[in-house]
Amino acid sequence: MTQPISPRNEAFLGFVVDHFIETGNPIGSSTLISKYNIKWSPATVRQELNSLMEAGFLAQSHVSSGRFPTEKGMNYYVENILNVENSPDFGLQFLKNKYEGIDGTLDHVISATSSILSDFTKLAGLAMLPQRNTLRVKSAKLIKMRDRECLIFLVFEGGITEKTYIKLAKPITDSQVERIGGYLNSLILGLTIEQVRKVVLEKIKRTTTEYNEILEKVLRISSELFERERKAGIFVEGKISVIESLNFGDSSLYKTIIEILEDQELLSSFLKSVIKEGRSKVFIGSEKGMPRGFSIVAAPYYKGNSYGSLGVFGPTRMNYSKIIPLVNYTAKMVTKRVNGEITE
Repeated sequence: MTQPISPRNEAFLGFVVDHFIETGNPIGSSTLISKYNIKWSPATVRQELNSLMEAGFLAQSHVSSGRFPTEKGMNYYVENILNVENSPDFGLQFLKNKYEGIDGTLDHVISATSSILSDFTKLAGLAMLPQRNTLRVKSAKLIKMRDRECLIFLVFEGGITEKTYIKLAKPITDSQVERIGGYLNSLILGLTIEQVRKVVLEKIKRTTTEYNEILEKVLRISSELFERERKAGIFVEGKISVIESLNFGDSSLYKTIIEILEDQELLSSFLKSVIKEGRSKVFIGSEKGMPRGFSIVAAPYYKGNSYGSLGVFGPTRMNYSKIIPLVNYTAKMVTKRVNGEITE
């Protein structure tokens, strides 16, 4: 953990970061003095800037150039200097209007959220559905559709469902459906998807009964669901917006942006982190595991007992004072929307 710095150091770090976020450029001591109406002498200002450089909070491309914040400096600024309000002071009506026109089903709300965040920030919006791997099965129903076709209907905590049609080798009677359905419920009720896989596999290995064909189908379904959830389908919108936000023509960075936003496992590692900790977080650059030069602001939302997350991806110099409260407020709004509450 970075040690606190003096109030004067914090003030100068704040000036440099604010200028960098606004312009994307380093700032020299004379510009800093005039822009922020600083009363200290030029010598004192240079001394403060040099001490921040020695501590690793600022850097400069060459000796006579201005200073810009390092990732360490940006992280310190967000964690210790930035004063974030509980709700954004702008755009609340914009968000309300956007969500009023969306079907309240979970998939529709979450897929729309990535677009809404991107539209509002002109960066990339991220949104991940609640993770079912950690949710427990509340009920399992076997429904006969035809003589050789059934529907397996799983209900998880939080009202999340999964249904799959299966074809059977032999016709199945109504009494078999009732008996096998009851057995299935007794076997997997209260288990997570990972536990379902293990329990069902063990039963198939140990017994040969009329239940086995259905159990094999359940094993396949649970394995596919587990793998799908592990890859964590994430809705991503705004790749071009991030590229446009950089305002310079380094084509290698464009490729990096596309690679990051198409790497579902990388993105899910950050989005799952806020679910695990149950709070919003800011990941700035390589200090927080992000690729250098980029950041994610993310927050969790919930539906019933299940949690998902959403966020914004962009360059390290994104406007955190606006984006952090926006992401937090959006998470609260999504929570209300998917739980059937009226947004305020």
